[in-house]
Amino acid sequence: MIIYIAIILLAYVVIQNCSVINLSPRLLWNKAKYKKFAELQEKLHWDNFLMYRVTQNSNDGIRYFPEKNFFIISSSSYFIKIDQAGNKVFELGNNQNVKFLDAINCYVITADGIYDFSKENPSVEHFAEILNKDNTISDKVWAEDFFGKFYDRADAVLFSFHTESADREVVYFRHNGKWIKLYTPKSSSFIYAEGSEIRCKINREQILPKWQDEHFLKDIQNATYSNQLRYTDAYITPFNSDNTFFPDQKLEYTQKGKIKALAFEKETYTTEGYINPGIPNQFYGTAYYDLEIENTVLNFKTVADKASFGGNIETYLHVFELPAKYAPKSNVRFLTYDYSTNFHENKTTGVYVIKNIGNK
Repeated sequence: MIIYIAIILLAYVVIQNCSVINLSPRLLWNKAKYKKFAELQEKLHWDNFLMYRVTQNSNDGIRYFPEKNFFIISSSSYFIKIDQAGNKVFELGNNQNVKFLDAINCYVITADGIYDFSKENPSVEHFAEILNKDNTISDKVWAEDFFGKFYDRADAVLFSFHTESADREVVYFRHNGKWIKLYTPKSSSFIYAEGSEIRCKINREQILPKWQDEHFLKDIQNATYSNQLRYTDAYITPFNSDNTFFPDQKLEYTQKGKIKALAFEKETYTTEGYINPGIPNQFYGTAYYDLEIENTVLNFKTVADKASFGGNIETYLHVFELPAKYAPKSNVRFLTYDYSTNFHENKTTGVYVIKNIGNK
């Protein structure tokens, strides 16, 4: 009897880990129910919530600007503004007509001017003046007569490495709603990079930019932030003892949305490795989920993967929430699906806005 049981268990392990036959009890018992789950798609509506797709790329960044109470979703291809109610109100594509140079805070900089996404209706604001493009201003005059004067009276000051000239940096000043573009002298090092930050130092004094307060959102369940690199607390902590590497880590976040993977259905697999005789090392298929928000549940399904021989389901899903102190200002959150391979994909990657639409 013991031998028979051992053979059955061994056969189960072999079938479950070396084929696409699905013997998971949870999947077998609930398969009919799971098959009725909606696919992750352009729009899903449940109870008082609507979830709609706003981008089609993986790892888009999401930031929140509390002063004007809005969000920006950004990538190398586009910049999208979402208002406090979860409505898409503006999109700027990065194409040849835009002549994109840089994106700093809530400002998108082009060769022709600057888009201020904090405005109700963003549009290009052309430069009132462009100074020192011909490199005729000395370091001393630049620092004292130009930078100092403009900086003191400006309500926005941006430092940029990205200009039309490869060997020049630039400072943008806004005063009385007008933008001034001031190129640095060629020989200077006033504007410099320190890690991923662009900084300014004049006469050994560190000069701060002037811009709007911004924050990343957080997937508390997976301790992951909504920057494009999807930093985790585990990655940040060794570098963040003084909270300068990633200041948002010191903020408190409240979890109102939670994803639970109910089951995984194998559909195909890969057998990587030069000496692999054909044993699967990664399964790809459909995962079935509960998305719970404020005591309401959305069931859906989408592609996931899982390592063979006891691996966890890799969902590629995040639910990003606001810092706790800003949560009363907006009931918007975001689901991102960052599926990272084109193998067995279902073309539903992207950012999904989750908004409260009240009783309908």
